[in-house]
Amino acid sequence: MKQLLLPAIFLCSFLLGSLVQAADLGKGKAALVKGDYATALTEIRPLAEQGDSTAQYYLGVIYKEGQGVAMDEELSHEWLTKSAENGDAQAQMMLGMMYHFGSGVEENMDTARKWYQLAADQGLEEAQTVLVIIAE
Repeated sequence: MKQLLLPAIFLCSFLLGSLVQAADLGKGKAALVKGDYATALTEIRPLAEQGDSTAQYYLGVIYKEGQGVAMDEELSHEWLTKSAENGDAQAQMMLGMMYHFGSGVEENMDTARKWYQLAADQGLEEAQTVLVIIAE
Protein backbone atom coordinates (compact mmCIF):
# COMPACT_ATOMS: atom_id res chain seq x y z
CA MET A 1 0.00 0.00 0.00
CA LYS A 2 2.85 2.38 0.86
CA GLN A 3 4.34 1.65 -2.56
CA LEU A 4 1.21 3.07 -4.20
CA LEU A 5 0.95 6.12 -1.95
CA LEU A 6 4.11 7.90 -3.10
CA PRO A 7 3.33 7.64 -6.84
CA ALA A 8 -0.25 8.76 -6.15
CA ILE A 9 0.98 11.83 -4.25
CA PHE A 10 3.46 12.62 -7.01
CA LEU A 11 0.75 12.30 -9.68
CA CYS A 12 -1.65 14.55 -7.76
CA SER A 13 1.00 17.22 -7.20
CA PHE A 14 2.00 17.03 -10.87
CA LEU A 15 -1.60 17.41 -12.04
CA LEU A 16 -2.32 20.26 -9.63
CA GLY A 17 0.90 21.99 -10.67
CA SER A 18 -0.09 21.65 -14.31
CA LEU A 19 -3.49 23.17 -13.62
CA VAL A 20 -1.94 26.11 -11.81
CA GLN A 21 0.63 26.67 -14.55
CA ALA A 22 -2.13 26.51 -17.14
CA ALA A 23 -3.94 29.47 -15.58
CA ASP A 24 -3.75 32.56 -17.76
CA LEU A 25 -4.49 36.04 -16.38
CA GLY A 26 -5.12 37.53 -19.82
CA LYS A 27 -7.63 34.81 -20.62
CA GLY A 28 -9.27 35.32 -17.22
CA LYS A 29 -9.59 39.09 -17.71
CA ALA A 30 -11.02 38.61 -21.21
CA ALA A 31 -13.54 36.09 -19.88
CA LEU A 32 -14.52 38.51 -17.12
CA VAL A 33 -15.18 41.27 -19.65
CA LYS A 34 -17.32 38.89 -21.73
CA GLY A 35 -19.28 37.82 -18.66
CA ASP A 36 -17.93 34.27 -18.81
CA TYR A 37 -17.46 34.13 -15.06
CA ALA A 38 -16.82 30.38 -14.84
CA THR A 39 -13.80 30.68 -17.14
CA ALA A 40 -12.67 33.86 -15.40
CA LEU A 41 -12.67 32.10 -12.03
CA THR A 42 -10.91 29.05 -13.46
CA GLU A 43 -8.12 31.23 -14.82
CA ILE A 44 -7.85 33.85 -12.06
CA ARG A 45 -8.31 31.92 -8.80
CA PRO A 46 -5.20 29.68 -9.08
CA LEU A 47 -3.03 32.70 -9.83
CA ALA A 48 -4.53 34.63 -6.91
CA GLU A 49 -3.87 31.71 -4.60
CA GLN A 50 -0.24 31.66 -5.80
CA GLY A 51 0.14 35.31 -4.79
CA ASP A 52 -0.30 37.15 -8.11
CA SER A 53 -1.42 40.62 -6.96
CA THR A 54 -3.34 41.42 -10.15
CA ALA A 55 -5.24 38.14 -9.97
CA GLN A 56 -5.95 38.82 -6.29
CA TYR A 57 -7.36 42.22 -7.26
CA TYR A 58 -9.65 40.71 -9.89
CA LEU A 59 -10.80 37.99 -7.51
CA GLY A 60 -11.62 40.69 -4.95
CA VAL A 61 -13.67 42.53 -7.57
CA ILE A 62 -15.43 39.31 -8.58
CA TYR A 63 -16.57 38.74 -5.00
CA LYS A 64 -17.46 42.41 -4.48
CA GLU A 65 -19.67 42.44 -7.57
CA GLY A 66 -20.98 38.87 -7.24
CA GLN A 67 -19.78 37.95 -10.73
CA GLY A 68 -20.42 34.23 -11.06
CA VAL A 69 -20.26 33.81 -7.29
CA ALA A 70 -22.39 34.91 -4.38
CA MET A 71 -21.55 38.50 -3.47
CA ASP A 72 -19.23 38.28 -0.46
CA GLU A 73 -17.87 41.50 1.04
CA GLU A 74 -15.65 39.60 3.48
CA LEU A 75 -13.93 37.55 0.75
CA SER A 76 -13.71 40.65 -1.43
CA HIS A 77 -11.98 42.55 1.35
CA GLU A 78 -9.65 39.62 2.03
CA TRP A 79 -8.51 39.32 -1.61
CA LEU A 80 -8.26 43.08 -2.14
CA THR A 81 -6.16 43.40 1.02
CA LYS A 82 -3.79 40.67 -0.15
CA SER A 83 -3.47 42.40 -3.49
CA ALA A 84 -2.98 45.84 -1.94
CA GLU A 85 -0.37 44.52 0.48
CA ASN A 86 1.41 43.00 -2.53
CA GLY A 87 1.58 46.48 -4.05
CA ASP A 88 -1.35 46.60 -6.50
CA ALA A 89 -2.34 50.27 -6.81
CA GLN A 90 -5.87 49.51 -8.08
CA ALA A 91 -6.53 47.34 -5.03
CA GLN A 92 -5.14 50.05 -2.77
CA MET A 93 -7.48 52.56 -4.39
CA MET A 94 -10.47 50.25 -4.04
CA LEU A 95 -9.69 49.60 -0.36
CA GLY A 96 -9.43 53.36 0.15
CA MET A 97 -12.89 53.75 -1.34
CA MET A 98 -14.30 50.90 0.76
CA TYR A 99 -13.03 52.49 3.98
CA HIS A 100 -13.97 55.99 2.82
CA PHE A 101 -17.60 55.08 2.21
CA GLY A 102 -17.99 52.16 4.62
CA SER A 103 -18.62 49.69 1.80
CA GLY A 104 -18.33 46.21 3.29
CA VAL A 105 -16.16 47.54 6.12
CA GLU A 106 -16.60 50.04 8.89
CA GLU A 107 -16.02 53.58 7.63
CA ASN A 108 -12.55 54.76 8.66
CA MET A 109 -11.04 57.85 7.03
CA ASP A 110 -7.57 57.26 8.49
CA THR A 111 -7.43 53.81 6.88
CA ALA A 112 -8.94 55.21 3.67
CA ARG A 113 -6.23 57.89 3.50
CA LYS A 114 -3.53 55.26 4.09
CA TRP A 115 -4.68 53.19 1.10
CA TYR A 116 -5.26 56.24 -1.10
CA GLN A 117 -1.76 57.47 -0.25
CA LEU A 118 -0.14 54.14 -1.14
CA ALA A 119 -1.94 54.16 -4.50
CA ALA A 120 -1.06 57.82 -5.08
CA ASP A 121 2.59 57.13 -4.29
CA GLN A 122 2.56 54.68 -7.20
CA GLY A 123 1.28 57.39 -9.52
CA LEU A 124 -2.41 56.44 -9.62
CA GLU A 125 -4.02 59.74 -10.60
CA GLU A 126 -7.46 58.89 -9.20
CA ALA A 127 -5.92 58.39 -5.77
CA GLN A 128 -3.96 61.64 -6.04
CA THR A 129 -7.17 63.48 -6.95
CA VAL A 130 -9.11 61.95 -4.07
CA LEU A 131 -6.38 62.94 -1.61
CA VAL A 132 -6.57 66.56 -2.82
CA ILE A 133 -10.35 66.56 -2.52
CA ILE A 134 -10.50 65.07 0.98
CA ALA A 135 -7.73 67.39 2.21
CA GLU A 136 -9.93 70.45 1.50
